[in-house]
Amino acid sequence: MKRNLWFLLAAMLLMLAGCSNKPATSIDGKTDSSTNQEGTNDDKSQQHDNKDANLTDVALLDYFLPDGSSAHYKGVGNEFAELDITVARPAQDYVVIHENNGGAFVQKVYKVDGDKIQVLQEEHIELDAGVPPTEELESMKPIRTYLKGPIEVGTTFDDWKIVEMNASVETPYQQFEDAVVMEQVGKDFVNRIYLVKDFGEVKRESVMKMEGEEEFVVTSSLETVTQP
Repeated sequence: MKRNLWFLLAAMLLMLAGCSNKPATSIDGKTDSSTNQEGTNDDKSQQHDNKDANLTDVALLDYFLPDGSSAHYKGVGNEFAELDITVARPAQDYVVIHENNGGAFVQKVYKVDGDKIQVLQEEHIELDAGVPPTEELESMKPIRTYLKGPIEVGTTFDDWKIVEMNASVETPYQQFEDAVVMEQVGKDFVNRIYLVKDFGEVKRESVMKMEGEEEFVVTSSLETVTQP
């Protein structure tokens, strides 16, 4: 029974899975494309835009590690919770993450599209597989939404919801005080992802309760980071 539970949790962990030439887009989808109509109104409009920018102007690509980075996550609760990732940004607005948990090698492809990050691919690949060329990336279609603006409590996308901002989360790497927590709730489980600007996913957490058994928790927490 516990072995089957491990494989189910491993599948859940795999699921958890972290610059444009368009007008500058903030996480709430606003653009800085307004034109001056009157000189007296322009200053007020600019002040208002600046105020909004201070509140929401976080590039969605900032929720991933930089191009060429790698990271190791300490796993607790399951043999597949420990994992290594590499991050590539082969084309504008695209992020490719290779994730190895010791039991599977998964390629995840993300694309920033307006006020959201779309998942274009999440598949098992060979260990020696490289990053897809631009033509292949551009041919991929979205399969789900990874994150959507505005980045604030209550925003929902697919079956996920942002439930906390500026959360404190402890990892082996360091204590973070500004995490965005998004949550997926099912009948017998809760999945959480903790996102931090410039680091991406710093922690994943899966909580499952089987009938007649105690709550079972599996975590993957950031332990080391190597950046170019």
